[in-house]
Amino acid sequence: MLSYRRFQAGLFPFLPFLIAEAKAIRKSKPIPPAQSNHLILGSGDKKLLIFGESTAAGVGASKPEKTLAGQISLHFGQDSQVINLGKNGLQAKDFFNEFGEEISNFKGHVEGVFLFMGANDCFRLTEPSNYKSLLLEIINHFQKNFSPEWIYLAAIPPVNNFPAFSPRMQFFLRNQRTFLTKKMEEIKEIYPNVIFEEIDLKLSPEFFASDGVHPSDMGYEAIAQFAIDGIKRWQAKV
Repeated sequence: MLSYRRFQAGLFPFLPFLIAEAKAIRKSKPIPPAQSNHLILGSGDKKLLIFGESTAAGVGASKPEKTLAGQISLHFGQDSQVINLGKNGLQAKDFFNEFGEEISNFKGHVEGVFLFMGANDCFRLTEPSNYKSLLLEIINHFQKNFSPEWIYLAAIPPVNNFPAFSPRMQFFLRNQRTFLTKKMEEIKEIYPNVIFEEIDLKLSPEFFASDGVHPSDMGYEAIAQFAIDGIKRWQAKV
């Protein structure tokens, strides 16, 4: 397997072109507004926490009810309360600076935690071992303070297949995602209650919002369904 150092060496000469491409994409295809930066749905006794980047923030959804949080709340029903915190552009290193104060206000046991992170660590080329350490810190915090029955560690979106990106950018994103995914698989082996599966979704044009990067309403529905099915598969094994 290609070492990360060799990957970095091969990437370096192309960085100016990739940065220019990213700027051009942002200029030509504006990012849709976020619909669920901070969203609480339901009032049941079972608490579910959702944290993450643009996926958790609901960028690309048409309204809060169509976001990831809205879809998950619909699946779990009236006996649950879904608390969602999302921030577009979030990297793993930003997690506690962004959400730490609000997390400190949560009390008691939660049924489950969803973590939707990693796309921005692909875009920003986070070093894989550092990414693993940061995720472990986040997961350890939830394990220690909230004793969740499960933590759903969502796979990094297949950023290398996003239609907004050129073949050259897709090539480098594919490799970066592979390195980070390997570290997530290693984390899964440490904790019996961490759920991680490689994502398996059909990325049709309808899956994406207008910018060709973030999910549409249909995309969020598919992501939520894959997560719910993954939790069910895990529960069937334990």
